[in-house]
Amino acid sequence: MNSKTLKITFAAMLALTAVGGGAWWLGMSQGMAMMAAPEAGAAATADPSQWTIPQGEEATRRHIRDGLKAGDIDPATGLRIQNYHDPMVPGKNFDAPAKSPFMDMMLVPRYAGGGQGAADEGTVSVSPRVQQNLGLRTAEVVAGSLAMEVIAAGNVAWNERLQEVVAARAMGFVEKLHVRATFDRVAAGAPLLDLYVPDWVAAQEDYLAAARMAGPGANSLRDAARARMRQVGMDEALIEQ
Repeated sequence: MNSKTLKITFAAMLALTAVGGGAWWLGMSQGMAMMAAPEAGAAATADPSQWTIPQGEEATRRHIRDGLKAGDIDPATGLRIQNYHDPMVPGKNFDAPAKSPFMDMMLVPRYAGGGQGAADEGTVSVSPRVQQNLGLRTAEVVAGSLAMEVIAAGNVAWNERLQEVVAARAMGFVEKLHVRATFDRVAAGAPLLDLYVPDWVAAQEDYLAAARMAGPGANSLRDAARARMRQVGMDEALIEQ
């Protein structure tokens, strides 16, 4: 009797253990399924317009692993892949996922349509982060005239093509300067300096001596003295004085 009772008790314990283990396994399976469901739902409703550039690069790597290309539906977003592009080089589009030929980075996928699965050929979405990186700005269109203002620093200088170099034809000395500094104001005809030229004085003395002479040959001597004054650099106005 006792042996039979022990057998029944042992069998009941085994049955309870099996039922408890099955219930625990069923609960764990349902819990894991519930935990995995939000992740799958989140992946299916992922919004590419909110992706950062690194997230876009990771999506491109996933497309390479899964064999996806432009025109295919991305199972992670439910959207059709329109093309691939480099965010740093706008205007260049590619049909297959790959590394950017311009930068040391992966291309980023561009999806057609909005949040729905249906693709819209005329819609292109650019994420706010990419807009910020590209420096995109929008403004209201108004009618008006454009006025361009240029502010630049510069130096004022004289025209060197109009510069005249005065060279003396005889040795002399500067006795007085009437203009002492650069950019001093001067007037037309005003003297710049007073010169003492010994050769001029000698030529003047020869001319005056010839002018006092009389007789044959006096005129030729005066003409020769006058020509000498011209040769040493004296102009006609100075000679007449």
